[in-house]
Amino acid sequence: MAGLSELEIVIDRSACRGVGECVLRAGRSFALDDDDRAKLILPAAGSDSIPRSAANRDDDLVVLAAARACPNFAISVSRGGVRLV
Repeated sequence: MAGLSELEIVIDRSACRGVGECVLRAGRSFALDDDDRAKLILPAAGSDSIPRSAANRDDDLVVLAAARACPNFAISVSRGGVRLV
């Protein structure tokens, strides 16, 4: 999905229960940390919200599907200020 701006992914760590659906569906963008909570791969220092511009990221449709698959609704995705998930 080409767009005018990159996706912004936000993980609500308090809502995450470490089910791992995001990792199964978009393993190049998400991982589980030492506390079994979802994290973005290569996030900005101290942030759970980053623009996805790195070449090794999953494509937009895969990331959106992973966010939708989260049973705890811990992942939100937006583009240009519009929430997609």
